[in-house]
Amino acid sequence: MPPHATPMPVDPHRCKHPTPYLILTNISKRQNIKKLLQLAAAYGCPTIFVVGQKKFEFDPDAEGTEIPATIQNGLRNGKMKIVHFDKLHACVEHIKSISCCVEKVDANNIQAEKTTIPIIGVEIDNSSLNLEGEPFTSSVAFMMGNEGSGMTDKQMSVCDGFIRISQYGGGTASLNVSVAAGLVLHRFFHW
Repeated sequence: MPPHATPMPVDPHRCKHPTPYLILTNISKRQNIKKLLQLAAAYGCPTIFVVGQKKFEFDPDAEGTEIPATIQNGLRNGKMKIVHFDKLHACVEHIKSISCCVEKVDANNIQAEKTTIPIIGVEIDNSSLNLEGEPFTSSVAFMMGNEGSGMTDKQMSVCDGFIRISQYGGGTASLNVSVAAGLVLHRFFHW
């Protein structure tokens, strides 16, 4: 572990079978949307929540679909799904209606406790937890920022928390959105 990474304490409310979800909204470049879909498939996201993105064809069976061929069958056979929303608040309401079972552990017993899936923004913010510190305790719906401007105020307002990816050089303030998503999902998978 790098010397600046803070180990997270073992959480007694840790999820037994954590699941990653991805929220796609305000992504400008088609190529980045395609890469984000491929990353979601590679890291086992069962559902991708899409808000807006009306110029991109998400139906794998539509003529001229933009879904990468490598994941079209996974969508057709139900291994993963894309759920589309016109507005961010509708997506958030839906995510918050999905229960996430965590095990509550104390010295005397283990019991299941139902919670909702937190929405975690990947954003450079004063309140962001370092990705290297494994800031996860349950299933998570990750929301990425826009390629150029990051997350909007509206996006940030619906997040339950934020994570950031440490950088060690002075070359840029941010990473490509698909690179950042790959790092986050990889870390979540190995947590």
